[in-house]
Amino acid sequence: MTHALDYPSSAKSSVATLWHYNTVLLQQAIGMIELLLTQAHPDFVYGRAVGPHLRHIVEHYQALLNALAVPGASVDYDARERDPGMQSHPPMTLSALRHVMGELDIHAQDATLVLSTPLLTHLQTGVCGELEATVPTTLGRELLFLASHTVHHYALLGQYCRDAGVELGHDFGKAPSTIAFERSSHAVGA
Repeated sequence: MTHALDYPSSAKSSVATLWHYNTVLLQQAIGMIELLLTQAHPDFVYGRAVGPHLRHIVEHYQALLNALAVPGASVDYDARERDPGMQSHPPMTLSALRHVMGELDIHAQDATLVLSTPLLTHLQTGVCGELEATVPTTLGRELLFLASHTVHHYALLGQYCRDAGVELGHDFGKAPSTIAFERSSHAVGA
């Protein structure tokens, strides 16, 4: 698996690049599931570790897509369905990932959606979830958050996959800045 991207012809700071980056990250999840289905140890249980993380990731993307579908709606990452079927059955996860990727691709074609498109994010916070806040944000910021959130979960998923006998590659689950640093360090030391 790789983080290498074939960026759209638009500038690297455009919203199209962020839509594409998020789609590539979700494609990595599809690749991970396919490898687990064919290479994991026989005692590997998808719904025990990997499935819940992937469900969580998908539902975060769905929260942004839901907000974009209703003008004035807040992105609410806490109001998730928490679908036990998706976290237990790889075909359901694959279907949900493909659906989200399709929606991302549709939104990427919408010229009215730019990095600075204003959004609101609703949050449940506090030590026990006792506080709530709605804060202004932008589409660009939320796409960056989703990518970072996904990569963070991939760091955990990479270990679960290794434990199941599946290798996802050296860069899987690493932050883009870490990959860039490691590559520049190797280039300097070469």
